[in-house]
Amino acid sequence: MMTKVRVGLLLAMALPSVLQGGGLSDWQAEKVPRLRIAASPYPNFLLEVLPTGVDFGSHLYRVKIDSLGMGPSSELARGHFYTRRGGFLDLAHIRRAIDLAGYVHYHVRDSLTRGEAGFSFENIDRTTYRVSFRYPGFWTRLDPVAKARLIEEVAVRAGETAALDLSNWREILTWYGFHNVPGMPEKSSAFSFEDLPSHAVGAAVAGRALRLEGVSFDEAVTRELERELAALGLVPVEVYSRAMTLVEGKWWAEKATLKRHLDTGRDDGVITPWLVRGLFPVDAPAAKSYRLPCGPDDFIHGRDCRGLVVVSCEPRPRRREVWEKLSEGIGRVVVPERDYAAILARIEGEMKEEIGPRATMPYP
Repeated sequence: MMTKVRVGLLLAMALPSVLQGGGLSDWQAEKVPRLRIAASPYPNFLLEVLPTGVDFGSHLYRVKIDSLGMGPSSELARGHFYTRRGGFLDLAHIRRAIDLAGYVHYHVRDSLTRGEAGFSFENIDRTTYRVSFRYPGFWTRLDPVAKARLIEEVAVRAGETAALDLSNWREILTWYGFHNVPGMPEKSSAFSFEDLPSHAVGAAVAGRALRLEGVSFDEAVTRELERELAALGLVPVEVYSRAMTLVEGKWWAEKATLKRHLDTGRDDGVITPWLVRGLFPVDAPAAKSYRLPCGPDDFIHGRDCRGLVVVSCEPRPRRREVWEKLSEGIGRVVVPERDYAAILARIEGEMKEEIGPRATMPYP
């Protein structure tokens, strides 16, 4: 009988011949996704509106200067903008979701190839993310080539799903009072109207980038992000400003987000951005809805992979009150597939109570 090590070696040899695919390099995947600074969607010192014709540069998962994960790069890492079909978007949220997808994809593929029980990692939001595997009975009977092909598809799907679930987890934490910098609360931007659409864009870009054969992760993301934004229709700064004016006092006010976008797609399978009414009186565009990715909990290549990959979040906030608010009705460990629906329903009720009965609707 082959040992796990022997099977892992065979799979490692089979993967390159079966898959010319991309994803993170070994060097990149040594580090978790780096900090990307976002901003609330109303005038503040962090808000940067991207100029017309801006060059987004080449995506950069990791740089060689490890201090703060930053260094020389052509990448434009942050900023807000408006698109005809995607509404308001935040570049930092898009890139963060992409990086999460790349990291999870790499480590799911690596761990499954080695026959491991799972892996875990921590990020700046003080959460331990765990990915565990429950191997189905057919797993040991797969030949190396078929197994390598199946592993790659499972890993891509896990990455796409993580891009959404783990990005949305950060919004959940923020709603309950988590913030990185002492004295700078972030609750006013939790689930703001550009956040979840940005996560959806990031997941879509990452999914296509991970399937590009023979292309490095950064190059693939750069290509696919440019393609996606072209399809959404990036508008000039003056149109962005007009859009902000049209929703002033409705979606945002001074130091406040008045509308919260809670459309995670878990009800109808799609995430739909909000568009500003009246911005284009003639030839008004339709929003581009993003269908939730086909996660790994499915039949893949004719094999029943339901239950193979389980993702969970274990928060460890510094402030006790954050955990007390967050943990109401749930256990110490949160499983998105199991717990998000109840958590988000509770958050929606709290938003309506704190902000108003139409807090989660763009228009009456």
